[in-house]
Amino acid sequence: MKTIMMNMVRIFNGSKVLVLDKKKKYGWEGLTFPGGKVEPFESFNNSAIREIKEETNLDIKDLEFNGFIQWYCKNPDERYVGLLYTAHGFDGKLISENIEGNLFFEDYEEFKAMEGHSDSMEYILKIYDGMYKEISLIYDEKNVLIEREFIK
Repeated sequence: MKTIMMNMVRIFNGSKVLVLDKKKKYGWEGLTFPGGKVEPFESFNNSAIREIKEETNLDIKDLEFNGFIQWYCKNPDERYVGLLYTAHGFDGKLISENIEGNLFFEDYEEFKAMEGHSDSMEYILKIYDGMYKEISLIYDEKNVLIEREFIK
């Protein structure tokens, strides 16, 4: 089974969070938080810092690990592991548009109630809100969710 490591960072500015309205990328479209893949020989923490700098131009501070989500795909036989972080501060000037989509700040509670979240955001938010530390989602050959596992 091939494993692909990724990260996502919820960046706070007061009660607002930085939201990415992702326009493309393999079914990950919609409202989400910025992040990306972990490069070979790169620490998870450093990958989150690098990805945020690349996507937003921000230098994040006070990075906190929240938990992880896993997506198992039966065809192809792959597992994606998303490491979820929160940044409680940043320096720099936000670039509000990039190749991934548009970036904007939104009140966190309002973001959670918005329509158009990316696939699995309902589960990711459960980790960010402290309900779980790990969630696994298993998809069949037709990319239909067939099983969920929640670990506190």
